[in-house]
Amino acid sequence: MNDSTTIATLLVDDSPFARRALRRVLSSEPGIEVVGEAGDGAQALELVRKVAPDVVVLDLDMPVLDGLGVLEALSREIDPPAVVVVSSAARPDAELAIRALEYGAFDLVDKTTVSAMELHALGGEVASKIRAAAAFRRRALGRAASPESSGILLPELVVIGASTGGPQALFQILGELPSDFPAPVAVVQHIPTSFLQPLIERIAEKTPLSVREGVAGEALRPGEVVFAGGKKNLEVVRKGDSLILVQRDAPPDTPHVPSIDALFASAARACEARVWGVLLTGMGRDGAEGLLEIRRRGGWTIVQDETTSAVYGMPKAAVALGAAAEILPLPAIGKHLARTAADLARKAVHPDRTKGATT
Repeated sequence: MNDSTTIATLLVDDSPFARRALRRVLSSEPGIEVVGEAGDGAQALELVRKVAPDVVVLDLDMPVLDGLGVLEALSREIDPPAVVVVSSAARPDAELAIRALEYGAFDLVDKTTVSAMELHALGGEVASKIRAAAAFRRRALGRAASPESSGILLPELVVIGASTGGPQALFQILGELPSDFPAPVAVVQHIPTSFLQPLIERIAEKTPLSVREGVAGEALRPGEVVFAGGKKNLEVVRKGDSLILVQRDAPPDTPHVPSIDALFASAARACEARVWGVLLTGMGRDGAEGLLEIRRRGGWTIVQDETTSAVYGMPKAAVALGAAAEILPLPAIGKHLARTAADLARKAVHPDRTKGATT
């Protein structure tokens, strides 16, 4: 980072109006300094090498070299800046935005929430994501040893919650689960609604599991991943031997809808000790209380560690509550889930024949 207190920011957009609007609002944000502007991708790469920004605010649809080309080039740099993409959530732009996350973008801002003449209204959201991206860039990736899985039960359900940085984490984790993974997976990812379906489609290309948006009334089955969508909480209830999805209105003061806490708490009630909960990177504390409820009922709980979290808000809140049975780096989580499930499934089929024997 150029200065310990200042975030050097490069604005990249082929619209001079958009650049002026963002520069005007970001210039009033403490700790953020706009160090340059570029109107196309090739010029952006030249400026990256010249001014060494901490964060690039990037449009995707540009002449000469588009945003994906910029991200691909930055991925080859030794110490690239973090990138916040400002994009339309309308197709096909939303699909490009999800691809940008795969190429290494830190987070997305949906510019269709305001009119073209009111881009300055996005300044607060862009500024908060610039700060989060810069903080993430400061931290080096780390690795931690994977603890033993003693006492863990074969799951009926795995629930995952994520926010900022979550799509990249989900690409990796869900991509490492095998086609015979023995439990369904239910996910809440904080993301603008218009980006959800493109995200689901991209994840479906990376995992052998079936991936879809959850529909109320449907039973969950092993081999599938369901995402919470829309403006209601997604929860799980038990009916006989089946786990059924339900959608409920959230209380008026709920900060995020769909709520990670709501999904996690319902899974704990429905499955008791046979639910695994995973809380990933994100701002705030959504999911911390729900993860604690899973652990209280005997379920297995994992949180992403600080060094590999884009934002260590939700995981930190869970750790502070004592909700985390294990704290793991992102590269370890998917493999650990797959390996532990495979081990428990084998034991269920071939139990120790000496167990319970008398002499």
